[in-house]
Amino acid sequence: MKTVFHVSSVQPADQREAMVNALNLIADQSVSSPDDDVAIVANAAGVRMFVSETAADREMIKDLLNQDVSLRACRNALRGMGASDDDLLSGVEGVPTGSGELARLQDEGYGYVKAP
Repeated sequence: MKTVFHVSSVQPADQREAMVNALNLIADQSVSSPDDDVAIVANAAGVRMFVSETAADREMIKDLLNQDVSLRACRNALRGMGASDDDLLSGVEGVPTGSGELARLQDEGYGYVKAP
C-alpha cells in the first residue's frame, strides 16, 4: 500500500493530526505492512511544520523518519516564507511544488489523504 498525506494548514494542531494519522496508519497491522510507502507532503503554510525555526513537534517528526515516512516540503511555499531547503529539518526533502509532488505520487498509485 502507498499513501500520501497532504498538509497545507498553518495550525500546529492540524499538522500534528496529519502526523498522528500517518503513524496510526503504519501501526494498523490490519491494513499496513513493513513494505508500505507513506509520505507527507506539505505545501502552502503547512511547510512550517518542517522548517527548523517554526517546527512545532520535532519528536514526532523524528518518529516518522524512524518509521521510514518520506517527508517533503514545497519549495515554492518555502520561498514564500523566505526559507530554502537549508532551513528544513534533517531528513525532510524539498520538492519543486507540493501540488506537482501530490499529482506525481497519485500517478504512481499512492492513495491521497487530505489532513485535516
